[in-house]
Amino acid sequence: MRTRVELIDGFKLDPASRNLCVFGKKVRLRNKEFVLMEYFFLNMGIVLSRTQILEDVWDRNICWSTNTVDVHVSSLRRKIRRFSRMLKIKTVHCVGYVFELR
Repeated sequence: MRTRVELIDGFKLDPASRNLCVFGKKVRLRNKEFVLMEYFFLNMGIVLSRTQILEDVWDRNICWSTNTVDVHVSSLRRKIRRFSRMLKIKTVHCVGYVFELR
């Protein structure tokens, strides 16, 4: 079990409690949103294709569409935006996404 906490300028992702805190405020995430957020934290600044995200975050035994990634990213963006505009999940046209701190 992972117990480390990722800390990025006011943002804390704690795999042990499965919480995301933005400047001390808890952001409620569904299970898959948390796993996706953790994946973005671990790959900050790296352009990730939708296929790569699907392969690394979702169950490989089930056939998922890349639209699944888009829907979850959209939900994460909305939730994060309520608390801060510093964290960005940017779309990289025709490729995928990159997670950045601005």
